[in-house]
Amino acid sequence: AAAAATAGLVTAFLAVPVDRIKVLMQTGSYDTEIECFEAVLESEGVKGLLTTGLVPTLFREVPAYTLYFYLYGMFMASASLGADTLGSMAPMINGALAGAFCVVPVHPVDVVKTIVQHSAMDWQDVVSEIYECRGFEGFWEGLAPRMTRAAVNHSATFAVYEYLMHSL
Repeated sequence: AAAAATAGLVTAFLAVPVDRIKVLMQTGSYDTEIECFEAVLESEGVKGLLTTGLVPTLFREVPAYTLYFYLYGMFMASASLGADTLGSMAPMINGALAGAFCVVPVHPVDVVKTIVQHSAMDWQDVVSEIYECRGFEGFWEGLAPRMTRAAVNHSATFAVYEYLMHSL
């Protein structure tokens, strides 16, 4: 669990600047990534690039990574989902399950993080705005596509990982 949490911590710091540019580009705020990067640096400085969305990203990544690896290990060790029952499909199926399930408890934080990175508002203000405008349901928007993406991504991740670990 500590290794997974540490991986989430490190990932959060590395992902924030890239995620910030991605979010701004996805919302059509800029024409090119370079233009976006330069505009953020000019208006917010290096601090804005490196820290806008960091708090919600930490609150998303650390628990998600911890849960992700815990669930994968638990599923692989279970009698009904382990390799003895599912054979070579076990990593793919269990990666998909772990990926889909690990995003659920942190999804509200991801919604907040995305809005923070788009608007550069404080995360507390974003939480208040979501709740005032859309209620509790606003924190769960986009959950189904996110679970689907996570299932596909982590299914492939663990299938390739296990294959290579046993082949090399």
